Formats: sequence, C-alpha cells, structure tokens
Amino acid sequence: MNHSELSIHIENFHQSFANRNLEDYLLALYALLQSQQDAAFTPALCLSLLQEAFTAPPAQFNEQWLLIRQMPDEQLKTSDPWQYACDVIIFQVAELHRMRGQELQNELRHYGIVSETGYSWYNFDPLTLLECGAHGLEDSLGEEAAIAGDWSLLGDLLDLGRYYE
Repeated sequence: MNHSELSIHIENFHQSFANRNLEDYLLALYALLQSQQDAAFTPALCLSLLQEAFTAPPAQFNEQWLLIRQMPDEQLKTSDPWQYACDVIIFQVAELHRMRGQELQNELRHYGIVSETGYSWYNFDPLTLLECGAHGLEDSLGEEAAIAGDWSLLGDLLDLGRYYE
C-alpha cells in the first residue's frame, strides 16, 4: 500500500463513521493499540484500529499524562515504533485535556491555535485529523511511496494530522 491508497481508505471513513470527540477517539485508539504491542505492523491492521476507534470505548484518562508537555523524542520512533505511536496518542490526549474550556472554546480554532505548551493545532475531530495526517504523509513522503513498515506510521499520521491543513 502506498500513501495515496492510505489517504483514499481514510477519506472513505466519512461513509461509515460519525465523528466523535477527538479526545475520546484517541483514548479508544490507545486502548486498542495496547493489545497490539506484539503484533506485526501492517497497513491493514493500522486501518482496522483507526476504524474501530470510532466506536470502541475509550481508555481511562491518566492524570499523570498531564505532566507530558512535549512530543516524544524522534529517537523513539526508530528504537520502539509501537511506543512512539502510543506516546504520540498520550501527548495529544494530554494537550486536548489541557485545552478544555480554554483554546478549544475559541470559535476560530480551525484557523489554528497554539496550545499552552507551544504546539500548533488545526484539526479537532478524528475525521479531519486523520485526513489531514494522511495528506501530510502524501505531501512529505510522496503519493506513490510505500507505507512505512512499522507503528511509527501511526504516530506520524496523528502528529501531522494535528497541524497539517
């Protein structure tokens, strides 16, 4: 599968799923990912988890996550891609949790906001975040480039989705 095909699959989520709160979606994705630590990454498995997260119950929020104030280190992406993907999710959940009642209430947030930790956000629902992340991967790596063969793809997809317009 290449990045263009990934984008098409993600764009088709609109036909099957209703949007949900992004924090709840990410918590559900995190719960699903926890059962995949020893699973071999495949694009099909990744897409399946992304789909299941629209309806799966969210994991319990951990107050300790609020201590996380920066994206995971890039070295983690190569040393432990699965942990990198988990840490991106936890970082984003913590960011969204902190922004409740503050930046997320800004009616103009879709033009972009900066969180208290200095990270830019443009996308605040799962469908938009995933679509923008997939298009960001296409633009940065090429439409015909093969999908990365590890869980870092998921972390990169979510991270790009946060700020890619």
